[in-house]
Amino acid sequence: MARKRDYRARIYLPFFLLFMALIILEGRLYDLQILNHQKFFRQASKGQTKSIKISPKRGSIYDRNLGKLAVNIPSYSLYARPGKISHFKKVARKLSPIIRMKVSSLTKKLRQKKVFVWLKRKLSLAQKKRIEALGLKGMGFVEESKRFYPQGELASSLLGFAGVDNQGLAGVELSYNSELQGEAGHFWIREDALGYEIPFAKDTLQALVPGKNLVLTLDNVIQSMVEQELSLTLKKTKAKSVEALFMDPQTGEILALANKPDYDPNYYSNYSPFTRKNRVVQSLYEPGSSFKSFTASALLQEGLTDLNEKIYCGESVRVANHLFHDWKNFDRDLSVTEIFENSSNVGVIELTSRIEKEKFYEYIRLFGFGSRSGVDLPGEGKGIVRSPSGWSLTDLPAISIGQGIAVTPVQMVTALSALINGGKLLRPYVVKYVSNSDGKIIKENRPLVIRRVSSESLSQTIKSLLEGAVEEGTGKRAKVTGYSLGGKTGTAQIPASNKRGYLPNKYIASFMGFAPVDSPRIAGIVIIKEPTGAYYGGEVAAPLFRRIMKRVLPYLNILPQKEELIQAKEKLPSPKKNLKRDLTSLFSSAAANLNRSWLSFLTKY
Repeated sequence: MARKRDYRARIYLPFFLLFMALIILEGRLYDLQILNHQKFFRQASKGQTKSIKISPKRGSIYDRNLGKLAVNIPSYSLYARPGKISHFKKVARKLSPIIRMKVSSLTKKLRQKKVFVWLKRKLSLAQKKRIEALGLKGMGFVEESKRFYPQGELASSLLGFAGVDNQGLAGVELSYNSELQGEAGHFWIREDALGYEIPFAKDTLQALVPGKNLVLTLDNVIQSMVEQELSLTLKKTKAKSVEALFMDPQTGEILALANKPDYDPNYYSNYSPFTRKNRVVQSLYEPGSSFKSFTASALLQEGLTDLNEKIYCGESVRVANHLFHDWKNFDRDLSVTEIFENSSNVGVIELTSRIEKEKFYEYIRLFGFGSRSGVDLPGEGKGIVRSPSGWSLTDLPAISIGQGIAVTPVQMVTALSALINGGKLLRPYVVKYVSNSDGKIIKENRPLVIRRVSSESLSQTIKSLLEGAVEEGTGKRAKVTGYSLGGKTGTAQIPASNKRGYLPNKYIASFMGFAPVDSPRIAGIVIIKEPTGAYYGGEVAAPLFRRIMKRVLPYLNILPQKEELIQAKEKLPSPKKNLKRDLTSLFSSAAANLNRSWLSFLTKY
C-alpha cells in the first residue's frame, strides 16, 4: 500500500511542479503585460532606440552693407553601426585615407559596443561619394551644415569661429552664440534584440530650427584697407604684431578691427592661440605718451592750468628718488599747448604735480580705464589701474605720461571718442542688429551713452590740442594733405615678466587719432609691438595711420577742406580712383578667397 502511495506521489509531483511553474509564469506575465506594462515598455523602448542630435543651420553673419562674412555649406557626417560590422580593422583600413584618421583610432571606435558611433563629422561631398563607392555595411551619413568663411582671414579675430557642433568658440560667433545657433534636431534609430536596425524605424523627433542672422557695424571695405596696411607694416617693421581699431566716435559703432598676424577661421585649429587671440580687446599694454591726452583733459577740467601758461622743460625732472627723462632736451619754456603738442614728459609731470592723486584717479576711471568698455565681444580685458592708496610718490607722475597703467586698445579708442565727441563716453559695439531668416529685425543695438566725462567746450579745446600735435608736433607724419586730423603719438616700453623694470630694447609704438577735426567721423588707433629699427610712435605708427586715413576718408565721402589741397591737386590721387581701386581689390580678393577656400573644402581630402 505504501509503495502504491509513493508511486502515485512520484507520478503527481512533476505535474504539480509544472502546474506551479505555470501559475508563477502566468503571474509574471500578468505583471509585465497588465500591472506594469507602461513601465517595462518604456525600459524596453529605451534599450531599443538611439536618439542622435543634429546641429541646426547656424545663422549667417554680414557686414553693415550685407557683404557675407560667415555662411553655411552642406556637409556629410559619417556614422557606423558596430553591430553590423564584422571585420573592424579591414573597414578601418579602407576608411582611413579618405577621412584622414589613424587606423588604430578608427578600429577603436568601431569596436565600441554601441548602437551608433560617429566616425567623422562634416565631410565633403567628394569624400561621401568615395566612401559610398566602397559598399561598406553598417555605415550611414547624416547631412549637416558646415561653417564657411568666404572672406578667409578678413576680420577673423572679430568674427571668431564655430566648432564641429556649430558651437561658437570665439569672437561674435561666441558672444552671439545663442542667437546664431538655433535649435538642434534629433533623429532616432530603433534596433531589434540582436542589435540590428529595424527597417523604416528612423524618424525625426524634433525638427531643426535655423539660427538668427547678424548684421555687423563692420565695413568690409574699410576692414580690407586697414588689414592691407597692417600687413605691409608688419612685413616692413618685422614687428611681433600690429593691431588697429577704428570706430565712429559719435555712435560707438566699430568700423574695423584687425590683428596681424591673424588666421583663416576655416582652418582655425592650424593656428597658435596667440594668432587667434583678439588682442585689440583682450591684450593689455602701457599706452605711453598717448595717455597724456587724458591727463591734459583732467588738468584743464580742474582749472589747474591754461593753454598759455609756460613751464620750463629741461632734460629731466626728479620726483622722490626717481629721475624722469624727456625724449628730448627742450631746455626752454614751453606753453601748455607746446608741451602737449611736443609730448614733453617733463612738462606734463610738472603740471600733474598740481593735482591730487585721488582726483586724478577719479578722472582715469571716469574715462573707462580699469573697467570693461562693454563691447559685445568675448574676453575683454579690464586693464590695470591700481587704487591711489597703494601708489608710491612716483606713481602719479609715471601714470600721467602713460607708464604704470595697463589698458586695452578698445579702451583707448572709446576714451578718445569721448574726448572729441563733446564729452560723451559711449559703449562700443560690433553688431548692428539681429534678424530672423525672413530678414525681420528682432534686436537692434543703438548708441548708448554711459556717462559724460567732460564739457562741450573742453572737448573743443582737446580737439585743438590734438590737431596741433599733428600739424606742429610729434604726429606730423600722420598728416593727410587737404584734411584736418588730430591725434597723439605713443611710445612705451614693455614691462618685464618679473614686474621689475622693463625689457631692454623692446617697445610699443602707437598712434591714436581722428578726422575731420571739426566734426569727427572716424577715430582709431594703430599699435606696433616690438618693431625692429625705428620704434617711436611718430616714426612708425603715425605713417601707418596716415596711409589708412588717406584711403578711408575718401571712401567715407569726406571731402578735403584745406587750401593746401588746391596747390597739391595735381599730386593727389583721385578719391574716386582710390575708391574704385579699393573696391576692386576687395572684391577680387574676396572672390579669390572664396574660390580658394571652396576648392580647399571640396578637395582637401
